[in-house]
Amino acid sequence: MSSVALDRIRRCLAMVPLIRARPGIRLGELASMFGVTEADVRADITEVLALCGVPPYLPHNYFVFQIDGDKVRIRFAEHLRRPVHLTLQEALAIGLALRGVGSGRVPPFGDAAVRLREKLRTVLRGGDRVVLETLERSVAGRPVPEPVTATIATLKAAMARNVAVRVVYYTAGRDAVSEREIEPYGLVDHRGTWYVVARDSLRARELPFRVDRIRSAALTEREYLVPDDFTAERYRGDEMYRDAGDEVPVRVRFSGRAAPWVADGVARKDLEVRADGSVVRTFRTGPRARWLYALVARCGADAELLSPPEHRAGMAAYLDGLLAATGEARATAAARAKPAGPPRTRRRPA
Repeated sequence: MSSVALDRIRRCLAMVPLIRARPGIRLGELASMFGVTEADVRADITEVLALCGVPPYLPHNYFVFQIDGDKVRIRFAEHLRRPVHLTLQEALAIGLALRGVGSGRVPPFGDAAVRLREKLRTVLRGGDRVVLETLERSVAGRPVPEPVTATIATLKAAMARNVAVRVVYYTAGRDAVSEREIEPYGLVDHRGTWYVVARDSLRARELPFRVDRIRSAALTEREYLVPDDFTAERYRGDEMYRDAGDEVPVRVRFSGRAAPWVADGVARKDLEVRADGSVVRTFRTGPRARWLYALVARCGADAELLSPPEHRAGMAAYLDGLLAATGEARATAAARAKPAGPPRTRRRPA
């Protein structure tokens, strides 16, 4: 079976409980979740799912879908009303797969994974349930903070209505907070960190934003359209960000004291761990690397830009500029603090 056909089958299987749990869900929202076009989702429903049934293939043996404009609903076939009987091996496999979907974080399909795990417990009895619960305890994920969960809910609401979101966003590279409007196209879970792929009003292009760096998010009334060629799949690889064509690798050494936060969430190929506990991290940046120079400068003696030579020179020029600005500020402060002349005394009348 080709990878394209396998991806389509997986998408269709995931789509059924999602539509069942959210009657009237929009085709555009489904497309955004799966990283495909709205036409692909419509074709999945009409060409694949609507033809699923069991012998003798009478009307009540099929899934029944109702597409009203851009909203879709499902009515299950009669045979799905019967309880499912699972072996222990099947239940453990499903439980492990559901844990992988959720991984202790906010799953892309709301609370579907959590509800299905609860149903697994109800269909198992006695020792089988104990085995399943042991698996649940031994395979645990990292819970996401409540603010991130709330932000994801706001972004999903925006995508359901195709309205822009006004966000206050912290940019770590510049150590700055800014307000902007984004047009969210899709959500991506990348190595345990949630990103929203959106068109940025400030830079006028499609970018991924870390959800945990969004300080606040509010819906607007401005509508937008998702590009037909958008797909979330190209953001699901090893690297979240894509080079614009002029980026070069820049190597920075960090001391052992700074190593833990520097190495967090970084691809292994971009890290070199040394015997003394320090790490060398490879960044990729274009000619304008002021954000990287600021990052290195904030670390003080715990960081050193190693290569290439042009960026070492840029780092030196950046530090010279900081020293010059600091000297000017001190001179100005000293001049303001210096008395203008000898103190004036008031003479008493004779």
